Amino acid sequence: MLIAHRGDKVRQPANTIAAFEAAHGLGTCAIQIDVRFSADGTPWCFHDDQVQLPGHSSTRAFHQLHDRELRQLPLNPLIQVVDWASCHRHLDWFIEVSATCLTRLGTARVVETLMELLRAERDSFALLTGNHHCLRLARSRNWHQVALKVDRVARCLSPEVVTLAPDYLLIRDKRVETAELPPGPWQWVVYEINSAEEAVHWRTRGAHHILTGNLPLLMRSREASDVYEF
Repeated sequence: MLIAHRGDKVRQPANTIAAFEAAHGLGTCAIQIDVRFSADGTPWCFHDDQVQLPGHSSTRAFHQLHDRELRQLPLNPLIQVVDWASCHRHLDWFIEVSATCLTRLGTARVVETLMELLRAERDSFALLTGNHHCLRLARSRNWHQVALKVDRVARCLSPEVVTLAPDYLLIRDKRVETAELPPGPWQWVVYEINSAEEAVHWRTRGAHHILTGNLPLLMRSREASDVYEF
């Protein structure tokens, strides 16, 4: 499948419902989103650690801003995305939490907050992070799907990953140090792939899915659709 990286960020602002609607309109079957937590402990769809408020010349740390301040920006709290997702149940989601969020708030608090927020929609959302301890905790709380980011292929052979057996392994294309992606109890996702040639290339090397920042281009590609069957 083609996974839309932060939605259709070519035509709409990334990590917004507008971008998700645009990606859905193009026919994607999965969307990746980033989450940051406000000073009130509310998860918002946003990628960067810093943000600039209207009327301010400098940026501020996202985690220091309260919800009332963030509402001045064209951003969506995660609850709005969950409500939107409940009307589009055929979509799969990858919800990514950064290492800084886990360190600042604590793994247990992050997992519990997200699980409570997702409720009935949890089966559609795979928790994505590079922290295997976070994913192990989520699994112990019956989170349906987990996705682990790795920085090299060899890491998939480590005891911590083998025993976790994540549903997905994500790796940056430039980090792959082997000719083929080894099989396992997981599915490989390679990112960020933004051309049809790259998409076909990675399919031959064992990628099950690709994460793309140029969804419109790949959705128009017959070559990519032939190998990924979308």
